[in-house]
Amino acid sequence: MDIKVDLEWGDEGVVPEKIYPDTQFIFTRMGEVTCGMVAPSEGEWVLDIGCGRAVDALELAKRGGKAIGLDPSGRMIAEAKSYIGDGEVELVRGIGEALPFKRHSLDKIMCKGALDHFADPQRMTEEMSQVLKPEGAAIIAIANFESLSCRVGRALYPITGRFNREKDERPPWEPPPDHTYRFDYPLLRGLVEQQFKVEKTIGVSLLWTAPYWGKLLSILPRQVAAVVLALLDRIARRFPSLSDVIIIKLTPRND
Repeated sequence: MDIKVDLEWGDEGVVPEKIYPDTQFIFTRMGEVTCGMVAPSEGEWVLDIGCGRAVDALELAKRGGKAIGLDPSGRMIAEAKSYIGDGEVELVRGIGEALPFKRHSLDKIMCKGALDHFADPQRMTEEMSQVLKPEGAAIIAIANFESLSCRVGRALYPITGRFNREKDERPPWEPPPDHTYRFDYPLLRGLVEQQFKVEKTIGVSLLWTAPYWGKLLSILPRQVAAVVLALLDRIARRFPSLSDVIIIKLTPRND
């Protein structure tokens, strides 16, 4: 299998230098909802694909799972080793398109914010279906590039672009250079339904990175901004096709 992978990928630039309240909210909420949907039972084997610094894998271990973090990047594996304690999380260097695990050996699989980095997402979902137990579950969280925020940003760009001092800055509705795919709700469902049954779908956050939205939130009283973000998040849960992040829970097709 000929797969091109950045074996020394780093996470610099994933979090912007200026963190507005909407960015802080979405990163926190995305982790809470994703790990909450995984909900490992005591002793379950749980794989975090594209684990990065293993922050989420460690959280799954604290919740009782036997967590394994997998990442192709030597730099990220090194960062993860410096972050976790001895024996808390097992780290494996590898790629999602060729998972180094036995057939039907894992109880849960999580892939948070990484699917659109892979060279072959379809191959990765096939691999997940092979290593999951028949009664297992996979949880994928991914940025939605057809969110309400992206649509608003594109529509207003002829106006807002004139006032953008950073002319070379990437518009938030365009995937970063290290992304290989641009996911939205229909594309994600079409991909996963080839191998899995969709059990649950949740949207997280609305209006993240919409024009001037973060700046507006930053001048509001902190408690007011928190209430606004929480309210929009409740709306997003019901409308994943418009939400900033889509989180989907899958079970293997055993037919």
